[in-house]
Amino acid sequence: MSKTTTSLMKVPEVAKEMDNSVIQVLGSKAIGGFEKAYLTAEAIQKLQAQLTPEYMKPIMALQGTRLGFRTDKDATGGYPEETVKRCLIEAVLTGVQPVGNQFNIIAGNMYVTKEGYGNSLLPNVPGLKYKITPTLPRIDTTKGSAAIVMKIKWAINDGEEKAEEIDIPIRVNASMGADAVIGKATRKARAWLFATVTGVEIGDGEVEEGTATVVSSEQLSNGANAQAAAKIKLTQLTQGDDARIADINAILESGMHAPDSGEYIALMAEKGELEEKKGKAK
Repeated sequence: MSKTTTSLMKVPEVAKEMDNSVIQVLGSKAIGGFEKAYLTAEAIQKLQAQLTPEYMKPIMALQGTRLGFRTDKDATGGYPEETVKRCLIEAVLTGVQPVGNQFNIIAGNMYVTKEGYGNSLLPNVPGLKYKITPTLPRIDTTKGSAAIVMKIKWAINDGEEKAEEIDIPIRVNASMGADAVIGKATRKARAWLFATVTGVEIGDGEVEEGTATVVSSEQLSNGANAQAAAKIKLTQLTQGDDARIADINAILESGMHAPDSGEYIALMAEKGELEEKKGKAK
């Protein structure tokens, strides 16, 4: 029997072991503190060991397709194996699947998509029934902004139905139409509902690629803007201005940060500085 055949025969067994590691974490909702931390850390260690280069090879083939997961670097070949492996582990332990475009990789960070909330996270909330209805988007392409009211109705275990109307701001570009705005707003509405009914917020964070440092929204809102600005300067030294502006645009257009968030404001400030610098150089 060839080595390749033997390896393929082992894949289902390894896959089941990895699924068991994930289930132990996702099924531990009733525990917390050190016990929860231990289970999560143990699962991460097991998955890191089990996701060998041999097993990651077919996973890497999923990168850049909606059958698998999309990234902001699809046009240039996607992310290296180590980045994909880290984001994959984070995604499955969050509760989304590695197929069906349920998570994206943006600026090297795992990002739960509209499909992730709609096909995995919300359906797995016990007893939850919900309906999200978009209204007509208000789009101003001259200012690169839009807003849309999303009507959300939900009930748990056939209890009292609750309803909210949330006005959601969306960053747009000239090529985006109403469908794209509704798609981004649907993702935000599903994320809001998931946080409301579970009490669990899945932070997007901010990755400074040049320093491989994650800055959370909580850190920024608690006065870490000066620290973030310093990291931005360091990032500018380690990559070209044009490349950094393109990365910033991808992050802003993804809708992962609200326009009034610290992350969004910091990115817009950085973009403005880079564009001003380019203008002076001409």
